[in-house]
Amino acid sequence: MNNLKFIIRYILFWIFFFLIGRVVFVLFFSREVFESSFFEILKIIPKSFSLDISFISYLLVIIVLFMWVFSFFKKGKKLLSKLIFGITSMFLIFSALVNGGEVSLYSEWQTKLNYTALSHFSNPKEVFSTASFSHIFTMVLFIFVSVVFIRIYKRKVHLFFPLDSSKISWKSSFLKIIFLPFILGVLLFGIRGGFQPIPMNLSNAYFSNNLILNDIAVNPNWNILQSIFKSKTNFNGNPYKKYSDKECEKFISEFYKVEKDTTISVLNVKHPNIVFILLESWSADNVESLGGLKGITPNFKGLENGGLLFTDFYSNGWTSDQGMSSIFSSFPVFPYVAIINQADKSRRLPALSKSLKNYNSSYFFGGQLTYGNIKAYLLSQGFDLVKDEDNYSHLPSGRLGVHDEFMFSQFKEELSVLKEPFMSTLFTISSHSPYDFPAEHKLFFNSKEDKYVNSVAYTDKCLGDFMESVKTEDWYENTLFVIVADHSHNSPKGWKVAEKERFKIPMLWFGKVLEEEYKGKTHDKMGSHIDITPTILSQLEINNDDYSFGRNLFNPTLEVVVPFAFCRGFGLITEDGYYAFSESYNKVFEIHAENPEKEKEIKRKAELFFQSAFKKYMDL
Repeated sequence: MNNLKFIIRYILFWIFFFLIGRVVFVLFFSREVFESSFFEILKIIPKSFSLDISFISYLLVIIVLFMWVFSFFKKGKKLLSKLIFGITSMFLIFSALVNGGEVSLYSEWQTKLNYTALSHFSNPKEVFSTASFSHIFTMVLFIFVSVVFIRIYKRKVHLFFPLDSSKISWKSSFLKIIFLPFILGVLLFGIRGGFQPIPMNLSNAYFSNNLILNDIAVNPNWNILQSIFKSKTNFNGNPYKKYSDKECEKFISEFYKVEKDTTISVLNVKHPNIVFILLESWSADNVESLGGLKGITPNFKGLENGGLLFTDFYSNGWTSDQGMSSIFSSFPVFPYVAIINQADKSRRLPALSKSLKNYNSSYFFGGQLTYGNIKAYLLSQGFDLVKDEDNYSHLPSGRLGVHDEFMFSQFKEELSVLKEPFMSTLFTISSHSPYDFPAEHKLFFNSKEDKYVNSVAYTDKCLGDFMESVKTEDWYENTLFVIVADHSHNSPKGWKVAEKERFKIPMLWFGKVLEEEYKGKTHDKMGSHIDITPTILSQLEINNDDYSFGRNLFNPTLEVVVPFAFCRGFGLITEDGYYAFSESYNKVFEIHAENPEKEKEIKRKAELFFQSAFKKYMDL
């Protein structure tokens, strides 16, 4: 009876703890939460119950097993009490770290803490450098809450932990042996959520069209442990396999067949220098010409007058490391695996640096390129020169790395000593959290993204100054500048996690090497990161057959699609509409087309594309 009383108190204690965690989360994201009615928000409580009980049941399995083992010994009850107290305290602190990380991550990725995010802790220095004051405050707050709950547990729950010193007999031992399977069976019932054929999953907490309410309902501890488990075990086969290999091969052969090369040449030289300026986290929402907010990027707008602006361009993923392999290797992004982190596979990818055999290739970044394994990827792809923060310790820096204004100046110096023709890249940093750039915040949109917007404005000013300063350089006349974002970001416009607008980014080709008829013009053909390398190679009349998934954007006869992945799902944008599917919720998030037939076709193309792409990934 004492054991039962303790277990009941233990369950109620954890339910109360998770409730307080959700209340704190709501306080951080009150605007998004209260877009829904108060009645709908209240549904979080009953919808969260099953996953809460599932996690508590997992934890109780450990505790019950310890209690059962120690019950066969006369001594050791105090040791057992300390052990159970230690386990509970450890999981409370673990919960605090998960909750704190989740609040911080949600403001950036609009997703709960997951295996993908945890994988970045392989480089803890970069993670902690990225953290802003608000991230640190959030983590400290949740740790404080956990300490308070440890004290509550000790005084209100652990006080009732049974220290039974009754005499051990054969009868009592027999009853304990019989009792254990019964208790474990009840806990298994709680873990899987009942007797239904399909065990517990995230869909049990899904109830609202407002995604954040569903995410609040999902137990954070259950979610992160499931994410780790699935990411470790789900890829023994192709998780996207739905069609036969024959159907897949037919789709790829027909879709990527080039009947005729009708490439439009937009360059007036055959071997220009190529300078990539990768803009950290720039959403199209920052660029007025792309339907974005006014006044944020006036320097970029000025460059449009002498460049070719791509008006319907997208990233394929949501992180920088994904952007690198998409831009330079034309490889798609998947929700749960990043090929750049797997050296045995990524080194087998083609890359622009490999295809430009007569070019000197270089890459410069003011932060740490160990983050996301970018440095290893670049070196394995044959970049001749790779420099990051370690090479620029003398330059003024923020918490994440060298401020953009100083890095742009350094980039100019680096370019001046490169042997032509060269392909060189500068990856900016100041428009990444914690946004500690050395400039005044002048823009206000009454949004939590105002810091981010001002950081983009700062980088825009640095970009304008750089482009003006290099006009007198000898190499300038023979250089194509490819100015493109590595991925998008939350903006004051507040797109949902799988809306195609959330993935829209700017890309501008600029330079004297552009034909006059294309300067100040727009290119309206849809495209994405994976199309950049094949398009450049086609302009240089270099074979691009190694790039299986990208398209030449200046061949008007080719159909283009944009595959994209968000943190828990995948999608495809076509000329007829777009489709997005959440794997974790097993639910279609977005489907937009003019009729059901086209919706069905877009869905089919998305499934075939990702099945084919993942097969390629597995075969590497």
